[in-house]
Amino acid sequence: MDRKKGIFGICYQIVLKIYKKLHLWKIPVPGRDRVRADLNQLYPGENTEERITEYYVTKLTMSVILLIAGICVAFLVVVAGRERDPIENGRMQREDYKSGEKDYIITAKLEDGEKFSFPIKVTPRKYEEQELEQMALTFREELSELILGENESLDRVVKNLELAEEYTGYPFWVEWKSDSPDVVDRDGVVHMREEDCMVHLNAELHYEEYCETADVTVTVKTKDILQQSEKELIEELLRSAQLTDPEKESFLLPKSVEGKKITWEVKNTIGFQVLGGTLLTAIAIFFFKDRDTHELAEKKKQEAKRKYPEIVQKLTLYMEAGLTVRAAFGRVAEDYEQARNRGAAKQAAYEELLMANRELRMGISESAAYENFGKRTGVREYIRLSTFLTQNVKKGSTQLLQQLREEAKTAEEMRMQNARKLSEEASTKLLLPMMLLLLMVMILICLFIMNRFSDSDDGGVLM
Repeated sequence: MDRKKGIFGICYQIVLKIYKKLHLWKIPVPGRDRVRADLNQLYPGENTEERITEYYVTKLTMSVILLIAGICVAFLVVVAGRERDPIENGRMQREDYKSGEKDYIITAKLEDGEKFSFPIKVTPRKYEEQELEQMALTFREELSELILGENESLDRVVKNLELAEEYTGYPFWVEWKSDSPDVVDRDGVVHMREEDCMVHLNAELHYEEYCETADVTVTVKTKDILQQSEKELIEELLRSAQLTDPEKESFLLPKSVEGKKITWEVKNTIGFQVLGGTLLTAIAIFFFKDRDTHELAEKKKQEAKRKYPEIVQKLTLYMEAGLTVRAAFGRVAEDYEQARNRGAAKQAAYEELLMANRELRMGISESAAYENFGKRTGVREYIRLSTFLTQNVKKGSTQLLQQLREEAKTAEEMRMQNARKLSEEASTKLLLPMMLLLLMVMILICLFIMNRFSDSDDGGVLM
């Protein structure tokens, strides 16, 4: 196993000790059997238990490091947020108008211990004047939605309207007038009557010397207004506070509600978001690494499968030349070893074959070496080949050469089929890009023709 270095190596050793101390390998983990098989495929001949331990400890170390980093980042975000606390001496600080609106979550703490959280959008100090006309037009179009509040529609008003002095996204100071202030006053408070009442509301939009008007009609229905809760009252006070002196850098937050003192604080959720994202990423790394390992094992199998016809053909040729099974097997392995020493790339199937040849040199019996060779590859074709070779050793079969010839022929046919399949898949993948290119060419031709006809209409005759 590779020796881990640096901070990762230190964390790895700590996690390894915890892993062994707490006997974490005894905990049932989904997919452990598949991981074991994949590691046997990727690292044949090595100690399986050591590889599994290294594999899971490495995953745990990566997850722990990521989790620690996430905790640190979340902590720094929270600390930085506190250093830039927008609430100073009971006042909410505004950003410069170029910075745009800022979203906060602030918490109101009452002296009796009760807490209420509110999302608040702090508007900038000023807006650009050249946008006023367009904004006024948009304001008229959205007026019904802006003042609706908790009512279903303006034709059925049973709760207070949002007749504010300022609205998010608009730079205007709004002055409201009502033709029936005893039913709906300038603040939007609805006073119920015994009969339905239609009320005409007029909004004067002011911005420095600019002034415009907008009108809307509402119908107040006969229904008792529900008593407002403390949260609803605080929301109204908060809304009114922000609309007071919008040109100043800060505004005064409500100090009390119904005789109860309010303490304000900003709720920083970024740190929790960072921590939650880090935790999910760490979990994903731990579990999705199994998929990556399985894909590597499958890739190795496919690579070995592609080399199968070549290996069988070489064995057949050497045996036809008069070599024994063992000698032919060793000759194929040695040829590969020489080529690799000259700089050729490693090939999974030949590496397994080379390992089997080394086992033969170490004194392991032929049948055991051939069986191990087939098992390590995990590929059906090689298992069948090892069975032929083992049967020849145990029973002295005289049909081995004929079997290898037939196997080589079958393997070559399978190779050709796979090649045709890959070719068809490649053609299918190229079909969409080719269609898109053809479509682009057709569009260009159509545009060219339309342009020529347009020129002919302007100039008279198309030549």
